[in-house]
Amino acid sequence: MSSLPTAKQPYCAHCNVSRNKFCENCKQKYSNYHSIKHEENLTKQMEKVFLYHNRIQQIIIDDTKNFSNNLLMKKIDDWERQSILKIQQTANDIRQQLKYVFTKHTIEMNELFTEISQQLNKVRTQNNYIETDIKFWLDKLNNFKNDFQIPKTINIILDENNNSFINKIKLSHISLDSFHQAVGDIQTINNDFTVLHGPSNGDATIRGKKEYYSGIYTFHFQVEKLGIPKWIFFGIISKNIPSQANLYKTPTVYGWAGHHQVWLNGIHHHQYNGYICEFDINHIIEVFIDCDKKIIRLTNKTTSITHEINISPIECPFPWILYLGLYGSGDQVRLLFA
Repeated sequence: MSSLPTAKQPYCAHCNVSRNKFCENCKQKYSNYHSIKHEENLTKQMEKVFLYHNRIQQIIIDDTKNFSNNLLMKKIDDWERQSILKIQQTANDIRQQLKYVFTKHTIEMNELFTEISQQLNKVRTQNNYIETDIKFWLDKLNNFKNDFQIPKTINIILDENNNSFINKIKLSHISLDSFHQAVGDIQTINNDFTVLHGPSNGDATIRGKKEYYSGIYTFHFQVEKLGIPKWIFFGIISKNIPSQANLYKTPTVYGWAGHHQVWLNGIHHHQYNGYICEFDINHIIEVFIDCDKKIIRLTNKTTSITHEINISPIECPFPWILYLGLYGSGDQVRLLFA
């Protein structure tokens, strides 16, 4: 504090008493009384600063002793808890999916085992079998046991396409079907799992054996042979509609074909929703059927391109049936087991 007054402010900043002292810092003039009060106020403020200083010092001491309470450590802990919850939720979701899929698998395998039992009992009753028959039935039963215990169509895989350092787990379930009721120059081989066009060119169709009322189903096909004009159809048809060689004459047909064709209730739409056909030899084609959401989806696994169609159950009543079409001589498509 300085006692040098100025002519600009002859009085104290807080009273009408003539100023006696001048504060260089705040540039105010004070009477003797208010000068003392001003200094006391500064002292109190400094005490508050020291109290704050002491609190910070204690924080340093406490945080050093209890580093686990550090804010950054808490962020790590929160991330860990949230990550564990997400992993647990994903694991529980996959468990429920696996339980659902295995229940369906068990039902299907029980139906198949009933057929095997009936056939085996018939052979045994007829009492007309030789060594090769014994080997055939042992192999058939052994294959059944392996398929029941370790299904080829069900697997748990890691999604390696994401950028996370922890790969997401997911259920892989491939549905099985086979084919019959061919119309046109088309036939099945390989226990009805492979569809083969005959030596002539021309429209030909074939349908799956199973019926789909509810649930979701995923089928994988491999294009094994495909010549000019590179035309294949993958889709569905309502069970009660008779098959025709030509899709133009078949209502309830939905699906995708060569030449950028999308079929909606038996009507051809060119490049519908931007569909561009890229079927080629060795391509893996996934056909996904969701009866509950009433959609079908086609994914070319080789090119990673996906297309989807909403199905009207009025135009295409349940149950739905897999429906395939071929045109070119020698064209061949195989249903994959895994």
